[in-house]
Amino acid sequence: MSFIKSFSAMIALILASSSILTTAQQAGRSAFTVFNSTGRLPPTCSQGYSAGRDEVLYTVPYTYPQVLSIIGSFANITWNGITATTLNGTDNTVGTARTFDYFGLRLIETIKTYEKPVQGPYFEDHTIAPSYNPATNLSLYAFTHALTATPVCDGAAVALNFTAVFCSTDVGAAGDIFHSIHLMHAMTLQEFLGNETWTGCQYSYGCHGQNHHGDQWGYGW
Repeated sequence: MSFIKSFSAMIALILASSSILTTAQQAGRSAFTVFNSTGRLPPTCSQGYSAGRDEVLYTVPYTYPQVLSIIGSFANITWNGITATTLNGTDNTVGTARTFDYFGLRLIETIKTYEKPVQGPYFEDHTIAPSYNPATNLSLYAFTHALTATPVCDGAAVALNFTAVFCSTDVGAAGDIFHSIHLMHAMTLQEFLGNETWTGCQYSYGCHGQNHHGDQWGYGW
């Protein structure tokens, strides 16, 4: 899809700009092994890592069932531009992990919370196990990587919330990557569904305003 290509190029540039770490940064980076698929992480950011957070709010003019038809399987993330995924358990079940390669990182994501009520809202939250890209010296892991999908506009649209709470050896680059990925996921979901753009609710209630592309992110907690 066109959005995947454009955002992939952007993320590649971000990774290239983060490829040089100072000697102090390299010495301070904790040595991690991708340890297991249970979702357990250190309780705080380890030595050499800094805390970051990214949040993207985006509304699509499609119904909740339509959105769930794309996002409603932890195993199937083709709408993220990922086609090769390994699952270690039952789809959409707490404790199940998926493994895949993404922008030079081997990612293991384990479900912490999974809720898919018929009327909404949908909520899925997973951890990201420590991962390291040797080509760029970038390491990261995430306590929370969540997606919420809430019906709005009397069911005519769905408000999406993509949130990551993470630790990284280069929190600026990791924050830019998460932000680009979240925007890419929102816009490719919209493209999968027909690529209509949300312009607002018809009524004054239940409306979430305009889509937010860049004002809901930052570093630290």
